[in-house]
Amino acid sequence: MPRHADPTLPARRRAQILEAARACFQARGFRETTVEEICAEARVSPGALYRYFDAKADIIAAIALDARAEAEAAFQELEAGDALVDALAEMARAYFAAFEGAEAAFLTDIWAEAVRDPGLARAMARRDEAARAQLAAAIARAARAGAVYPALSPEDAAETLLAALEGFARRRGLHAAHGEAARLYRSLALHVLKPKR
Repeated sequence: MPRHADPTLPARRRAQILEAARACFQARGFRETTVEEICAEARVSPGALYRYFDAKADIIAAIALDARAEAEAAFQELEAGDALVDALAEMARAYFAAFEGAEAAFLTDIWAEAVRDPGLARAMARRDEAARAQLAAAIARAARAGAVYPALSPEDAAETLLAALEGFARRRGLHAAHGEAARLYRSLALHVLKPKR
C-alpha cells in the first residue's frame, strides 16, 4: 500500500526550523549564528532548511513577521469602522503582548538587524506597507461614514498610528512592562482620529 505524504509536514517543518533559529539567535545573536547551527538545532539538513528559506535573513524576517501576526489579525476588526478606536486599542494590546519578557529584547534586535540587512528591511517594509494601506483604508471608510474626523489624511494618520505603535512597543522593551502603553495609545488614536461622540 503506498504511503501518502503528510499534508501538515511543511508547516510543522517550517515551525521546527523557526523554533530552532529563535533558540540559536537568543543564545548567540543573529550575526554569530550560522545556518549550520540552526540546522543542527532543528535536526534538519541544510537542503531541508533551504526548501523553506533562501537565507538566514529570510528566517529572521519570518520570525519578525510571525511575531506581528496576532496583532495584525486585529486589523480584521478594523472593517467595522464605527468602532475604529476600540479596534486600534485591541490591536495595540495584542502587539504589546509580543513585547513581554525575553521577547522584548529579541524583537528589538530584529528591528536593529533590519537596519543592517537590506533583505530583512525589504521583507519588513512590504509587511509595513500592507498594514499601512489596510489601516488607511479603514480610516477612510470610517471618515466617509462620518464616524471619525481625522486631523490628517488617512495615509498620514495610518503612518502616525503605526509609528506610535512601534515606538510604544520599543519603549516597553527598553523599560520592561509599562502597563499604561495601551491606554496612552488609545488616547493618541482618539486625538488623531477625532471620532464622533
